Amino acid sequence: MAISTFAALFLAHVIADYLLQTGWMVANKRRALSIGLHIGAVFVMMPLATLSFSPWFVALAAMHLAIDLTKTHVLRGGLVAYVADQALHLASILLVVWLAPGLWAVSSLAEVDWLPRFYLILAVLLFSARGGQYAVATLFCIDPEADSRGVRIGWVERSALAALVAVGAPWPMLAVVAAKAGHVAFGLPRRDARGRSRLIRGSALSMAWGLACALALWAVLPSFG
Repeated sequence: MAISTFAALFLAHVIADYLLQTGWMVANKRRALSIGLHIGAVFVMMPLATLSFSPWFVALAAMHLAIDLTKTHVLRGGLVAYVADQALHLASILLVVWLAPGLWAVSSLAEVDWLPRFYLILAVLLFSARGGQYAVATLFCIDPEADSRGVRIGWVERSALAALVAVGAPWPMLAVVAAKAGHVAFGLPRRDARGRSRLIRGSALSMAWGLACALALWAVLPSFG
């Protein structure tokens, strides 16, 4: 049941961090109202994902708050801080799963055999698309919620990598990487030196994020049997 517990808690985290956290919340993390609303969403998503309640949810929300405060007041932004923030959130989830692996077993949803697998795939797809978007935006110090053709292309390419793993066809990931390389090669001559550097760095980070998510999913999915 540990992997099922992880899937539910990870999906709750991804939804709270990337779908329910607004641009205003991100820009005002130093304000009590903003951080309070965000942590409230983090907490609420756990019982919603499991249709149950546990004191561990309170503990995980408290850890999320501590990590966010550390990122805001100590790490102070940047790609390294962003990656460290997400790594710490993942570590906190794994800690709770290790201490309370049976959280999913007490859920009324535990009888739905396919649901944890679906939760994990959905979480990784969202984390690939939206998490990678924030990583690239953080690298270039731009608005992570800005909508553009490049952002949408990034969603497609990163989520496609995870989707191919989810359907049991990982090898076509090479075609996605090749298509991205072709896109970069086609765009380089049209840009100045600064533009070429941004294109290469942003594309490399986007692909690295997507591949990391896809490979992690590839490694974990067999645990469901």
